[in-house]
Amino acid sequence: MGLQTQNQTYEMILQRIEAISQELQTLRTMVKAAQTQPSSENLAQKLFGVLGQGTWTEYDLTLDWQRFEA
Repeated sequence: MGLQTQNQTYEMILQRIEAISQELQTLRTMVKAAQTQPSSENLAQKLFGVLGQGTWTEYDLTLDWQRFEA
């Protein structure tokens, strides 16, 4: 293995490390964004508390949506 070949190998390793660093930064950004967004379940729970009285067990999805049939 000559000096030039060894330098090329080091350069390839450094390029790969840089690519991995960029991929990790992108992944970090995606994870942070996912943590800050409310889940749909949490949002539904909040809306139900604001718009309705009672509990989830009192709500009958079938009866409520049957009015749209036919």
